[in-house]
Amino acid sequence: MKEKLAAGMEANRNKWDMSNMFGKMKVNLQDQVQNLSGDNSEAYVPIIDISSLMEPSSEGRSETINKIGKACEEIGFMVITNHGVPQDVIDEMWAVTQDFFDLSEEEKAKSMTMTSDYPYGYEKGEVLSAGKDKEKGEEVERLPDFKETFTIGPSNPASGMPARIMPSNPASMSVKYDRYYSAMEELAATLLQAFAVALDMPSNWFEDRIDHHMCALRALNYPDQGGQPPLPGQTRAGAHTDYGSLTILKSGGPGLEVRKDIEGRDDWVAVPHVQDAFVINLGDLMRRWTNDKWSSTLHRVVNPPQDGRNHRRQSVAFFHNLNGDAVVSTIDSCRGEGGESKYEDIVAKDFLMMKHLASVKNVVRDEL
Repeated sequence: MKEKLAAGMEANRNKWDMSNMFGKMKVNLQDQVQNLSGDNSEAYVPIIDISSLMEPSSEGRSETINKIGKACEEIGFMVITNHGVPQDVIDEMWAVTQDFFDLSEEEKAKSMTMTSDYPYGYEKGEVLSAGKDKEKGEEVERLPDFKETFTIGPSNPASGMPARIMPSNPASMSVKYDRYYSAMEELAATLLQAFAVALDMPSNWFEDRIDHHMCALRALNYPDQGGQPPLPGQTRAGAHTDYGSLTILKSGGPGLEVRKDIEGRDDWVAVPHVQDAFVINLGDLMRRWTNDKWSSTLHRVVNPPQDGRNHRRQSVAFFHNLNGDAVVSTIDSCRGEGGESKYEDIVAKDFLMMKHLASVKNVVRDEL
């Protein structure tokens, strides 16, 4: 079995021209491209207008926080609109990301290839589902996800992470990514204030746990699949949960699906693609922190339809992580009646690096 997988991986290592594989999709992906508005907060993945969070005295603030808390508890996913991030910051980041991925693979690799000492940079061959395997204590041979990524970490030396390395080509990428990263920091902090209130905690409860955070910004390119079929089981991004506190995703098209992480369930549901919105989902540390009161939900990116059109897909995810030295101990309001917790305390960085290294064990190289 291992020999067959290895042969398949080698045959497809430098090929991006694979055709589609739907799995158990229940909807037409093209129908998910929408300009949605209004209150859709009762949907499987709710769409929530968060404009009231920008105004502390807003009359609708309490209602918005209640909707956010409900989404966190029931599915761990939501789509947010009217988020306050300047459109030019988003557009400039988006354009320079496409310029970067349009470069040759050799040129992209010059930006810094991921190593065990530098968990960022350019990468092709990640297996996202391996993180979930690691959590379950399983060792499963899986094909790499059909995508390529570029990741940066924090610029704050107090984070304890290595200094940020940016490509020299495109020349403007460093400035535009720095602006977008800063905007994501602010949006995440706003969401965490709402999270705190939803958990019956003071609104500033998270502040001293994220003041020298380890947040990562990752751009993802899913090339068009227009040639021979992928190997069985190979998708754009395998089923996984994220690792940290929350994720802020800017998506360029449909393809993202979610399902509740319950044994025996296979009801994948498409996340609506809403223009100028962000998809928010919780990570495993937030689920652990809330003693499973809130959800860290399985999600994947499925292969596109084979209809002769170009289905290249781009997305950019801001993975919000805590301070590396933060100790994650069950939040008081989430403990059982006798103060019980399902989880032992854990240091944030240890947990995050364990998950990360499991997913990239086949692509990380050690420097000699």
